[in-house]
Amino acid sequence: MTQIRNVTDFSLKYTLESGQSFRWDRIDNAYYGVVEGQILKISQEGTTLHVESSTEEDEATFVPFLRHYLDIARDVPKILVGVSNDAYMHRAIERLWGMRILNQALWEIIASFIISQNNNVPRIRGIIRRLSERFGERLTFAAYVNYSFPSPETLATATEADLLACGTGYRANYLIDTARAIVSGEFSLTSLEQMSYTEAKQELMRRHGIGEKVADCICLFSLGHLAALPIDVWIKRIFETLYLRRRATHREIREFAHNYFGANVGYAQQYLFHYVHECPNWADAEHLSLIDEIPTVAVTCESLTD
Repeated sequence: MTQIRNVTDFSLKYTLESGQSFRWDRIDNAYYGVVEGQILKISQEGTTLHVESSTEEDEATFVPFLRHYLDIARDVPKILVGVSNDAYMHRAIERLWGMRILNQALWEIIASFIISQNNNVPRIRGIIRRLSERFGERLTFAAYVNYSFPSPETLATATEADLLACGTGYRANYLIDTARAIVSGEFSLTSLEQMSYTEAKQELMRRHGIGEKVADCICLFSLGHLAALPIDVWIKRIFETLYLRRRATHREIREFAHNYFGANVGYAQQYLFHYVHECPNWADAEHLSLIDEIPTVAVTCESLTD
């Protein structure tokens, strides 16, 4: 077992349950998930993370990998101070303090968010599970069984019927086309990782089946571009209801959000998105009044964690 100590300002629960990843299962007090071809079991006890893997790992490289994957290495408290621009945002951050944005494997995130289009989380998880069972490798950790995510090479040789049998629907061709483009070298993941946010987003949107929202999800949840703002029906509703107080286009929402929250808008939207799903009365009169209230004292890391 690997222990990562002194992990402050971090919540494993909020990080893994906030809709960023579709591969984690909570069993008792631990989370089991498939990460880059291995099963990880992670639990949190105070500021210590306990991590076990289905494969033997060199701790010298394993710990830095985990710290990057969980975004522990980033000064997230400083980011949150920077986006806590109103009492509503302040409350969301207080409620979900410690939530981080994962840095996930690029190919899996591309495929997963292609699958996510016009879909809900249970169905997305089911499709990914069936694809992995059919095209991935069986992995075991004690009594827990899961499967590695299929490689581009594997999906490039699959047929549309193969993927339709896994429940992908019209997304089957998008997955196959993208996998084949990666294998042929037409679409380079290595090059994508070296691009700026704007360049990466434009390159992703050249692919058939990847629109602006999916491209932003990939940029935020894999490439580490915190300026990315995925706008789905929930984010649209949140900004229209809380901030703009009217119906708005995606462009209007994007312009407002970037001007209001700045370069780390991706973190702001993730806290708003998860808060709304945790709080049924998120748009009542009391909550709406918070947008017009400015905290009477400067927001600091200490005040956010009190």
